[in-house]
This record gives sequence, C-alpha cells and structure tokens, in this order.
Amino acid sequence: MSVESGSESEMSCEEAITDIEEVILQAVREAKCMQGVFKCASVLEHSPELVALCILPEEQSKDISAHIQQKLIEAYCWENDIRVVNIQEKVIHRISKVNRTKTLSATDLTCVLLTTVPCDTSLTDIDDSEFNNIG
Repeated sequence: MSVESGSESEMSCEEAITDIEEVILQAVREAKCMQGVFKCASVLEHSPELVALCILPEEQSKDISAHIQQKLIEAYCWENDIRVVNIQEKVIHRISKVNRTKTLSATDLTCVLLTTVPCDTSLTDIDDSEFNNIG
C-alpha cells in the first residue's frame, strides 16, 4: 500500500485507521500481539528481530514514568528499524473492546507490539505487576 500525494490512491485518515485496526485484530487473532511497556521492552531487548510493528498512543501518558518508557521504546524501535505508529488511545481501546476474548485487553495499552511469530511466555518472562508494585 502506498500513499501518493495528489493522486487517486491517496488514503484518508479514517481509511488508514481502519487498516491499522484490521492489522491489529489479525495479530490478536494469531496471538502475535504483546502489550504493556515492560513486556514490550523485554521482547525488544531479547528478540527485536521478531517485532514487526510498535504501536504507541498519540497522547502523552499522565504517568511520567510510562511516558519516559514509551519514548525509550520509540527510540529503540527507530534505532532497530522497527516501524512505529502513534495512534489515538481511543482507537486502541476500541480495538480492545472488539476483541475482549483474545489477548489484547484494556489493562495496559501504553505500548503494543505486533510480532512475526505467536507470542508466548518464552518471548518474555516479565510480569508488569512486578513493576507496578515497586515503590
């Protein structure tokens, strides 16, 4: 898919969002979706070659540590030639509501990675709750 300015193949913003939603839903159905800043960071640290796309919310997180972590993940992805897409948080929540029975839940949407292989516990052994209780 290509977008050429001023031509008939130009894509609207709504069409692009629909396409991204479909890609995410397909990844969720195939168990190729990882979510949560710490789990995503672990996957990026150990197996960046398995990451096809990094999705981050457009809006700045109210939690400053989550915001910093998102920026670090974004920089790491750019450094490793992993595509980064910033989309509105409400779009991510809408997708999670459509597929509640799958792996994408509304608990931690601070970062979502789409991988080239199904995600399982071998990709990451970090539990976000371990970090949320620090303090």
